[in-house]
Amino acid sequence: MAIYTHFRGFDLTHRIAKIERAFRREPLTSAEEFPVLINAPCYFSFGSRDKPRDYYTNPASMLAYQTHGYETHLSRVQDDTVPYFMPWFGTGVLASAFGAPVHQPDNPADDPAVLESRIKCPGDIVRLKLPDPERDGWMPRVLKTIDYAVTYGEMPVGLTDMQGPLDTVGMLCGQAQLYKWMYSEPAMIHDLFDIVTEAFIQWVKVQKQHIGEPLERSNGLQGAFSPGCGVWESDDDLVLIDSDLYREFVVPYVSRIFDTFNGGSIHFCGSGVQHLDTFRTVSNLRVINNSPLGNFAAFTRLARSLAGEVTLQIQDAAPVDVEGYYANLFAEVDDFRGMMLATFVLDNAGMDGAGGYVPVEWDAFQTSNRIVASIRNTIARRLAGEDTRPVGSEAGSGSVAIEQSASRLVVTQSEFNPQQQAALERVRDNLIIFDQDEVKQAVQAALKLEIRPFDIILQGLALGMQEVGRLYELGDYFLPQLVMAGATMQAAMGVLQPSLQGSGGTAAISKGKVILGTVKGDLHDIGKNLVRTMLEGASFEVIDLGVDVPPQKFVEAAKSHGAQLVALSALLTTTLQGMQQTVEALKAAGLAGCVRVMIGGAPVSREYADQIGAEGYAASAVGAIAEAERLLGYGNV
Repeated sequence: MAIYTHFRGFDLTHRIAKIERAFRREPLTSAEEFPVLINAPCYFSFGSRDKPRDYYTNPASMLAYQTHGYETHLSRVQDDTVPYFMPWFGTGVLASAFGAPVHQPDNPADDPAVLESRIKCPGDIVRLKLPDPERDGWMPRVLKTIDYAVTYGEMPVGLTDMQGPLDTVGMLCGQAQLYKWMYSEPAMIHDLFDIVTEAFIQWVKVQKQHIGEPLERSNGLQGAFSPGCGVWESDDDLVLIDSDLYREFVVPYVSRIFDTFNGGSIHFCGSGVQHLDTFRTVSNLRVINNSPLGNFAAFTRLARSLAGEVTLQIQDAAPVDVEGYYANLFAEVDDFRGMMLATFVLDNAGMDGAGGYVPVEWDAFQTSNRIVASIRNTIARRLAGEDTRPVGSEAGSGSVAIEQSASRLVVTQSEFNPQQQAALERVRDNLIIFDQDEVKQAVQAALKLEIRPFDIILQGLALGMQEVGRLYELGDYFLPQLVMAGATMQAAMGVLQPSLQGSGGTAAISKGKVILGTVKGDLHDIGKNLVRTMLEGASFEVIDLGVDVPPQKFVEAAKSHGAQLVALSALLTTTLQGMQQTVEALKAAGLAGCVRVMIGGAPVSREYADQIGAEGYAASAVGAIAEAERLLGYGNV
C-alpha cells in the first residue's frame, strides 16, 4: 500500500513520523514530540452546525464535507492531524445487519442510532444468521460510500464505526436483558458473542477489500491515524460491568478480532479502572482509546498502569475550560511514552469537565489552536517536573472511589423478635446476592411469621437495595449487579402484592410521587429502569412513562397524578434539548414551585441542570435516591 504523505499541498511527513514514534512508545524529550490530533470539523453530526441535509444519503456530500473540512483545518490549525475519510453512519451498522432497526435522522445535527433491541427471547438468538455485507442492514450504504470515496476522493479511506461485540450484543438484546442472561443463560450469550464476533471480523474484511487496505494496517481509526494497528472496536459498555463478566464474555472475542488483524484498539468513554489488569489479557491489544470525561484520577490510574505497554489515545470532546482541563488531566502523569491526544472539537457544544455537555459559541478552529497551545505548555511543564494544577485544585480530584462507609446495615428494630429479625435479614441477604427463588421463599417465610408486608419492604427489601447501592458506590458492584438486584426485588414484590391489597398498597408508605421517563428522541431505558427500581426500593411511588416521552406527556402526567417530582433521563447527547423543552413546558403549565425536576444520564451534569432550570441532578441510579430525598425535604440530605 502506497505511503500517504501529502494532501492538497500539505506535507504530512513530520506528522506521520511523530505519531509513529508514539506508537513505538518512545520517551518524550520535548513537548513538541507529543502528538496532538484534533478533529474539527467532526465526521459525526452531534454538535455540528453545518452538516449538509443529505450527509447520510449522498456519498458525494459526505466526501465533500470531510475533504473541505480537512483542507480548512490544515490551513488554520497547528496540530498533527493526518486526514483520512471516515464513512460514518452512526453506531448501529453491525447491529442493523442482524435486523436491529436504525433511526434515519431528519435533522443533520443528529446521528443514526438503533431504535430498539432485536432479540426479545432466547429463540431469536438461535435463528440469527451471519449477515451479508452486500445486502443486510446499513452495510450496503457504507460500502457504497467507501467505493465512492476510493474512486473520487483524495484521502485514504478508513473503516466505519466499529462497535465491538459487547456494545453490539447490548444493542441487540437491550443492556438490562443482556445482563440478566449473562447470569441465567451464559452458554446462550457465548453463542451470541460468537456469531457477532464472526460477523464483525467478516465485516471488517469486506470493508478493507473495498478500501484496498491490508488486514494488519489501517488508514485511520476513530478519527486518528493509527499505524501498526489493523482495527478498532468500541467497548463503551465496559465501564458499566465488572471485570469478571468482561473477562468471561468479552476478552476471548476481542482477542479473536485483534489476532485476526494483527493488533487492535479498544475505545471506551469514562472510567475503566476495574479492567486495568484484564486489559493485559487481551491478545494483541495495541491501543487504548479513552475519553476520560473529567475523571482525572481514573485517567491517571490508566496512564500509570499501562504506560509503555500500549499506545494511549485521549479522545474527549473539547472542554469549555481548555487550559484548566488539560492542566488537571496531566497533573499526575509522569510517563508520556505512547501517549497522544486525539480529540474532537464540536461546533456548538463543549464538555463541562464532569462528562456532560453545555452549549457554546466558539470558532472550532480557534479552539483547536487553544488546545494545541495548552497541551504543549502543560506537557512542557510536566517534563520539567512542575505541578500543573490550577490554584485551588486538590490532588486526586475526580476520585474514582469513595471511602469505605459504615459496615453493612442490620435490622435493629426492637419491635421484631429474634426469629423475625432473622427472617428480615434472610430477605435482605438473598436480594443482595440476586437469588430470586430464595428471596421469594424468604418473603413467604416472613409473612408466616406475621411480619407486616410494609415492614418486609422497609426493613428487608429496602435495606437490601440500600446495601446494593452502597456496594455500587464503593465499586464492588456495577450495572449488571444493579439490574439483577432490581429483578430480584421485583420477584419479591410479586409475592407481597396480594398482601398489600386493601392496605393502601405501596402508596401508604410512599415518600412522594415521581413521574419518570426518557425524554423525546431517546429510546434507551436501562438507566431509567434502574432509577425506578432504586426509587421504589426507597419507598417512592413511581409513574414510569417509558421512553421517547414528549414534554406535554410529562406535564399531563404530573397534573393527573399530583406528582411532587419529575425525573428526566437521557443517554444520547442529541436529546439534551428534549430535557430543556420539558422543563420549559412544566413551567409554562404553571407547575414551577409545585413540581421539582431532576435530570440524569450520560450526557448531563449539575451544570447543565442549572442551565435549563432543573432543580436536581443525579449522576447515577443510586444517587437518584439521595437527590430525590433532598428535593422533597427528607432528612439531612
